[in-house]
Amino acid sequence: MRWAGVRHRKLLITLAIIAGVLIAGRIALNPFVAHHTQQVLDSLKGYRGSFEDVAVSLYKLSYTIDGLKLVQVPTPPGASEKRPFFYAKRIEIGLHWRDLIHKHELVGSAELDGPKLNLIAGPSKSKSQTKIADPELGEKIKHLSPLAVERIELKRAEVAFTDDTSHGSPSIWVHDLDATLENVATRVGLSHGEPTTLAASGTLQKTGQVSVFLTADPLAKKLGFSGRAAVEHLALKDVGNFLVKKAALAPQKGSIDLFAEFDAHDGVIAGGVKPILKDVEVKPAKGGFMPALKAWIADAALHVFSDRVPGRNATAAVIPMEGTINGPKPQLWPTIWGVLRNAFVAGLESGFARLPAGKPAEKGVLPQARNQPRKRG
Repeated sequence: MRWAGVRHRKLLITLAIIAGVLIAGRIALNPFVAHHTQQVLDSLKGYRGSFEDVAVSLYKLSYTIDGLKLVQVPTPPGASEKRPFFYAKRIEIGLHWRDLIHKHELVGSAELDGPKLNLIAGPSKSKSQTKIADPELGEKIKHLSPLAVERIELKRAEVAFTDDTSHGSPSIWVHDLDATLENVATRVGLSHGEPTTLAASGTLQKTGQVSVFLTADPLAKKLGFSGRAAVEHLALKDVGNFLVKKAALAPQKGSIDLFAEFDAHDGVIAGGVKPILKDVEVKPAKGGFMPALKAWIADAALHVFSDRVPGRNATAAVIPMEGTINGPKPQLWPTIWGVLRNAFVAGLESGFARLPAGKPAEKGVLPQARNQPRKRG
């Protein structure tokens, strides 16, 4: 019994020492990590970076940063500390124990809670907040953690786009977005021959249900990706301000579904977007004969090309998507974002303005995808 008591006390003492070392190590490391984090943020061009707190867990081998904020500098008129370019409530990067045990690789996963991206279109480039100001932003952010992140999970993410060039500053808002990015290969040896995959779902405005799935090869010499995306049950009144600007039409009722498929190989993007309008009624957004005529033509076309399903008036048209990716080092994710954004815009516009379906403008519906920020060699 005496020896059992001695062993028990020794075990408690050992555990207390280990706990003390971990606590002391954390206390000693946190100021160093905070200083390093601020150094990385200060290295960003075109942004003022700040955070509320950072912490290192030796037990979990993780790095956590709370309240990360990137404010564009100089700050556009529509932006502010309350509307930064990027904000995340919490980011935690932790060691992937499975890869460490089975593959002997020091890689990790990142979890972003409540990230938000604010995009603001202004009257000029200097007054806009729509593109990445620092072409090396992604590479610099990687320096926040010593781990190579191979899996990224987004929880309750938001993307807000505001058009400050229009009256009332109409906006498009994607929220409650959950996404998982798998096999984010940062080195050839980590990809294991598998593509990067992204699966996401969320809500557009109040009613639209968003889903995205794509695969990509981030290590390819030329950008290569393919995928599909959908917005379903989007009430047209939710995007009324957008339609007023783009088509001079004010929707009274109805909804739209948008389905897009795309593929990019050897610098060429191809695909299509299919808008399906249901039970739509519109009126001219402005007075006068021509706007009224345009609204009447659109309304008449909706009935002429309806699918004639009993109890529903719906119309569908496939709009071709085509474009090229130019530049020595185009970035993968800004290009994909450009494809998704332009597919949505083209589908929404063409659903009203191109009935029946017609070939898009000469440069296709993806001109902005070719103008994404590029890394400097």
